[in-house]
Amino acid sequence: MRISFPTVAACAAAGALVLSSPGCTAPAPEVRVNANDGPYHILVTNDDGITSRGIQQLADALRAVGEVTVTVVAPCGQRSGASMSVTLGQGKRLRTLREEDRHLGHCVDGTPADAVMLAMEALEPEGGFDLVVSGINAGANVGDLGHMSGTVGAAMAGAYYGVPSVAASLGGDQMDFAYASNFMARFVEELRRRAPDPGVVLSVNFPAATEDGITGVAIGRMGGSYIRFGYEEVDPEDGVRVFRPLFDPAETHPPGSDTEAFMAGMITIAPLRFDWTDEAMLRELVAWGLDHRLAEPPGG
Repeated sequence: MRISFPTVAACAAAGALVLSSPGCTAPAPEVRVNANDGPYHILVTNDDGITSRGIQQLADALRAVGEVTVTVVAPCGQRSGASMSVTLGQGKRLRTLREEDRHLGHCVDGTPADAVMLAMEALEPEGGFDLVVSGINAGANVGDLGHMSGTVGAAMAGAYYGVPSVAASLGGDQMDFAYASNFMARFVEELRRRAPDPGVVLSVNFPAATEDGITGVAIGRMGGSYIRFGYEEVDPEDGVRVFRPLFDPAETHPPGSDTEAFMAGMITIAPLRFDWTDEAMLRELVAWGLDHRLAEPPGG
């Protein structure tokens, strides 16, 4: 399988969209790798559950990178749509799972973020984890859907602990994770050399399962949705109103967004910040001169 991963450069742009091309020149030095650094510790997690094919194929591909140790910790079952929610007020059980003669990893009765946080507290290797990789999710989490995604939420939990993190998701009808897993292994090799910012989560989305179904790689800002959520009221049950979820394709996508590129058949990579602060609104609020006193002070 041929997987080429060139250095990202601004060879072509449309709005906030940057295309990755083999003809680009490298804009940044390679700063990370040192043969004496020892193993590179990767925590692999997801929101589809420990037994999903996506996480197991991803873990196998990452183990093949070389000088890497992979620890798999994920929810015991399906927890899609959990975002970065955590389970409060109860203990968490960490189970070691095997399937015949294969060690699957560890599972947690909790959310994807719970799994990452427990791994950081209970299974962290000496020197800590170097990277968190969440996925590969069955279903795309491109654009605004990232806010609801347990896959992205698990990666955000890694960023919460100060560990560089990646979320990977596969869209389309075919859930074959071989190509995406191998691409992610190459991507992790690049991350290992370039020491990414621990406050950033890189959200990677694949529009198709095979190289032939993909038109390129695009770096773009998070935006838009390829589907729209809604609800349709159906017959009541025991006097209680019931609503069925609806999923409709979106008709338009913001120019320059990762969603636009994804719909054009490109692998998209969107850098997301753990810090949600809106800097422009921050400055505006300071200019309001707000006062904690409800009544006008004497002599005011």
